[in-house]
Amino acid sequence: MWHWTYKSLLAQPVALMASIATAASAFLLVMVFEAVYAGETEQVVAYLSHTDADVWVMQQGVSNMHMATSYLSDSKANEVRQVEGVASVDQILYLNTVVKSGNQPWFSFIVGLDEGDTRAGPWAMAEGKALPTAGEAVVPVVFARMTHLALGGTLRIADKQFTVVGLSEGTFSMANSVIFMARSDLEDIMGSLDIVSYILVKAKAGMDPVVLVGNIERQVEKVSALTTKQFIANDQTMAMQMGVETIALMTLIGSALAVLLVAFAVYSLIARQRRELAVVKALGASNRSVYLGIALQATGITLASIVLATVLALLLMPAASALIPQLTLKLTLVSVERIAVVGAVVALLASLIPARQVAQVDPLSAFHA
Repeated sequence: MWHWTYKSLLAQPVALMASIATAASAFLLVMVFEAVYAGETEQVVAYLSHTDADVWVMQQGVSNMHMATSYLSDSKANEVRQVEGVASVDQILYLNTVVKSGNQPWFSFIVGLDEGDTRAGPWAMAEGKALPTAGEAVVPVVFARMTHLALGGTLRIADKQFTVVGLSEGTFSMANSVIFMARSDLEDIMGSLDIVSYILVKAKAGMDPVVLVGNIERQVEKVSALTTKQFIANDQTMAMQMGVETIALMTLIGSALAVLLVAFAVYSLIARQRRELAVVKALGASNRSVYLGIALQATGITLASIVLATVLALLLMPAASALIPQLTLKLTLVSVERIAVVGAVVALLASLIPARQVAQVDPLSAFHA
């Protein structure tokens, strides 16, 4: 039976390749959606992940940054500095709003920085300077390309114009782009003085951030404090409930289509071998051997399809990122493993239908004209 399994797969090379190609195209579709989902899920919290802070302090009742509003008196930063276990403090002002480059609007997160604040600013630059001063802005390089902005160009936020002095890397996602400017400029736009949105706290060596959170909330009134890990988790959850849900739905639809294609490809190949399987059974093969042989064929087709789809995904994703820079793609090993397991289960179930039909056939009927 082992020999038949191997030989029969190679006996119909065209049908075999067609089945592998069909299943691989289905797996490739799901991998692309998975890569978009994983990439955007990670990218939407890229700013929080790259800030050098152990604890975030914000307005009482606020627990995330995405689409949130937090206002604190800047005197709160001085109070936080006095808390036991605090090594240093930085503060930012934050606004989510629409910016315009030319006539093209784009929803963005605006981060207002104090002079010389490298901890809360951009972490990688494509061009220009990282820290803006009054009247200046640093924008994502992807946003600049999409809106035909260059260094020295201008963009409008509310009723004010700002000169682009830097293009940052890694600060763009489909859900938001992060633009940096001087905090004094953002205060003018918001019409508020002496306020901050978030306080970034660096803990002293050996201080547990969880313990530091408790210290801050006990000693500073009317604030909420969260470890960076928890703050990122909260923000990611909020973002996924919004724009990323669309990507998740697309992934689900793609997965359903993949299941149908894989099932059809495996069923078609096994069904074409029905008469041959009946002959094998007539020659003495047990039903158990028939089922096992078909299961091995289905598994082999699935694994070959997964390998082909993975190779194609790895080759195509860099080109896709270059053609559509606003997309962040990330294919993970976990995604490939999950797709492989689901694909194998679907393939095995699809192969059981013709196998069961063969098992019920009278072996002598295989020799009838």
